[in-house]
Order: sequence, then structure tokens, then C-alpha cells
Amino acid sequence: MYWNLYLLLNYLNGWHLRLAGYKFASMYKELDLINWNRKSTYDYFRSFEDPFFNICSYLDVTDLQRYSREKNYSFNLCILYYSLKVANEMEEFRMRLLDDKVIVYDRINCGSPVLHEDETFSFCYFVLHDSLEAFVRDGKERIAQQLESKELDPKTGELNMIHYSVIPWTSFSSFKHAKKFIEGDSIPKIVFGKYFEESGRLKMPISVAVNHALMDGFHLGKYLNKLQEAIALPSSGTKIV
Repeated sequence: MYWNLYLLLNYLNGWHLRLAGYKFASMYKELDLINWNRKSTYDYFRSFEDPFFNICSYLDVTDLQRYSREKNYSFNLCILYYSLKVANEMEEFRMRLLDDKVIVYDRINCGSPVLHEDETFSFCYFVLHDSLEAFVRDGKERIAQQLESKELDPKTGELNMIHYSVIPWTSFSSFKHAKKFIEGDSIPKIVFGKYFEESGRLKMPISVAVNHALMDGFHLGKYLNKLQEAIALPSSGTKIV
């Protein structure tokens, strides 16, 4: 009874429920396209066969790498957490195309490949938590389960996520995704590469691909700057979390 009332109140408030395939519910609301300040930009790029654009950059991960080692946390789970956390703080990264509408999720999660011993991969799915500690703990369990399962499980019908990949064997300065040209594809795709030392700091390549109908270079630059700030320790030595 109380759950039904909760759903009703959220629906009347403009939020809709979308059940996700990995056992949690996500709420979204429809964006007011008529009064959106990017309406003309949206209309222009909406009809493109391939509206995605991609930016490759480098993150200074020196402090995050040191912190993850001190806490005995997986570095990959740490960078995944902060990347997903910052994405959730920006409405543009929570926008998706659904039929002829633009919807905005209240929270998005993510999927990333895991490598098996036979050098094949499958997709593992992670839920954003309120703390790094909780995310790492849950993430380790999810990875262990997926390594046992080995089911590819691409979850092509899920919109409330970001598609991640990690290529820890090499750095890169450009990147192109394998892609189906499906009208309405709007899920951001983020890739991390192998970090390397430069002038005494650790730099890691990052590729971010997004749908131009939903955001511009300004928003992507803002995201990268916010992510860099999130993974940097302040001079006082205060913990990241």
C-alpha cells in the first residue's frame, strides 16, 4: 500500500518508474522540450545518423592511485566510482532519448566488462552507492559473481546507465567504439586506458563519447574538470571520501 502510494505521488510529480533488469527501480521525468534552452540544438542533432561525438583527454590520477593503494581498494573500482558519481551530479549525463521524448533519470548506474581467465569478457553491472567504501565492497562481490557466471548479458534495453570499458594494457590518444547505428542511442560511453608517469605524476587517458543532441562540448569539458577535482586530494591531505 505504501509503495503504491509512493509511486503515485512520484508519478503525479512528473516522475515515472522504469524497472531495470538488474533488480532495482529507476525513476525518470520527462524534460520540457518546448522551454529547454537547447531545443534548437537538440532538433538539429536529433536527426543525425551518428550524433555521437567523442573527446579524449588525460586525468592526473596520482593521488587516487596512492589512496587506493593505501586503502587496499581496487584502483579500477575507485575511478569507476568517482566517474559515475560526477556523472550523476550533471543532469545532461542523466538524460536519455525515449521514443520522441527526452527523459531525465534521478540516478544512473553503469556496466563495464570483466576479463575471464580464457581471455574472453562479459559485462558486469554496478550500482552507485553513497560512499566509495560501499561501492568498492559491492563492486568486488559483483565482479566475483560475474566471473563465475560468464554470461555476456549486454542488457541492451537498459537506458539508465553509462557504458564503461577499461583497457589497462595500453594508453591511447584517440578511440572509436564498435557501434550499432540505432536511432535514439543516447547512452554515454567512457573508456579508461593505462596510466603512465609524466613529470613525476601519473596520467591516465580517458575517452568520453556522448550524444550531441543532449549535450555539447561545454558539458563534456565541465564533466572532465569536475572529475579531475573529485579524484585529487587537497593539499591538507584530507581523505577523498
